[in-house]
Amino acid sequence: MSEQEAPLDLAIIGAGPAGACLALLCARARPDWRIAIVDPHPGVPDSGPYHPSFDARATAISAGSAQLFDELDLWQTLQRHATAISAVHVSDRGYLPGQMLDASATGMDTQGYVVPNTWLGQVLLRALSEQSNIQHHKAGATDFVPQAGSGRLMLDNHLAPLTARLTALADGANSPLRQALGITTQDKPYYQNAIIANVRCAKPHLGVAYERFTETGPLALLPLGQSPQAREMALVWTQPSHRASDLQNAPDIEFLARLQQHFGHRLGRFMAASERHSYPLVLRQAREQVRSNLVLVGNAAHFLHPVAGQGFNLALRDCAALSRTITTSDSPGELNVLQGYLAQRERDQTITSRAGDAMVRLFSTTALPAVALRHLGLLSLELAPTLRSAFGKQMMGLTRTAQEARHG
Repeated sequence: MSEQEAPLDLAIIGAGPAGACLALLCARARPDWRIAIVDPHPGVPDSGPYHPSFDARATAISAGSAQLFDELDLWQTLQRHATAISAVHVSDRGYLPGQMLDASATGMDTQGYVVPNTWLGQVLLRALSEQSNIQHHKAGATDFVPQAGSGRLMLDNHLAPLTARLTALADGANSPLRQALGITTQDKPYYQNAIIANVRCAKPHLGVAYERFTETGPLALLPLGQSPQAREMALVWTQPSHRASDLQNAPDIEFLARLQQHFGHRLGRFMAASERHSYPLVLRQAREQVRSNLVLVGNAAHFLHPVAGQGFNLALRDCAALSRTITTSDSPGELNVLQGYLAQRERDQTITSRAGDAMVRLFSTTALPAVALRHLGLLSLELAPTLRSAFGKQMMGLTRTAQEARHG
């Protein structure tokens, strides 16, 4: 882009799910906008057909997020390889038998879906490539320089800088540009790692997801495969950091035996496990989410513990609200406009992050007061249908603040 050209309307750093969804939402709402995605990775989808692999990671898509993808005309395609979650079983190892949160309690057919990341990426990248007002710059962003009514992005591939009325940082929990701009984060380390793998079970999962709390941390199993009779599950197993390496590298037979010991036999015997990966866990929240002509979204804004699978869904709700706010404004990068967006999102962000954090800390200890409190919480879900319904709606991403409702 030459110096004489008008600024872009929106530049997005990062082509991951949050950045891609924000670009698509804004491009559909404002076909007249000029939007750029800046990412060092190729911006074209895989040309070959989709082949699910046993070691592919997966993402939990809440019912609210599925509605958003439907508005983008993407859900019909995503659903080809999505697994519906009919219920979520929540339990505390060694104590109460657990609570089944059925979708019917919220008046919905499903609690959400599980989508393989490879398929999610292909669908989003294909949609981006088909959107005429979105351009992809294969580069990294090294600096953001504020200007009157815009911001100037410096790129690492020696091309001319980009100027945009609004720049969105969506480049991950360790966002290099966020750090370069001196935007600090509030970190709460859990001293835990998430062990990620796919496992095969002896019994069909019947569309049930499991959230099991153990003395070492939460253990989640999400159903995979298009049929309730499928027997593959996506595993997210949190472990103290000092134990994670041993578990990640254990022989399959030992790994499966330890998983069986912690989870039980609701799915029969665990028969096989894919390659395992380990990721350190922290609750990380940016101390600034907006500046003039700059906004943070996705993991760059808030990185949550994977318990209940709410990080990605929270990011999508942020993107939807941000898109509504900026595409109806003549000055999308003005600070008061961005502060209005943040005011809409503050309650949901706070509730979701605090609830996940409290669950992790409450269910990762054997201290008797905490044990008694979490038993009371699970018992309350069993005895109070209204509370169970409200909890289910929050986990499904169906709650909205009055302020968000007024904004559509």
